[in-house]
Amino acid sequence: MLKRFADFVVENILKLDLSSRLGDSVDFFIYDTLKIILLLSFMIFTISYVRSYFPPEKVKNMLSKFGGVGAYFAASVLGVLSPF
Repeated sequence: MLKRFADFVVENILKLDLSSRLGDSVDFFIYDTLKIILLLSFMIFTISYVRSYFPPEKVKNMLSKFGGVGAYFAASVLGVLSPF
């Protein structure tokens, strides 16, 4: 669906030939830009949703139960789940 939209923009709006180098380059740029924006939006939404279950006070309480190497391991697991 994104590829068809990028093709439509390049051919019909920008009036470029997809078989030319310029048309193919612009098509690639539009397609990849849209794909990256969608993937980043999905990742940010998912991570924000997961983080809503881990407020800082809850994380501190969870980590205070561990000691030594276990605390580092638990902190790294929580860091993977909520990297931002």
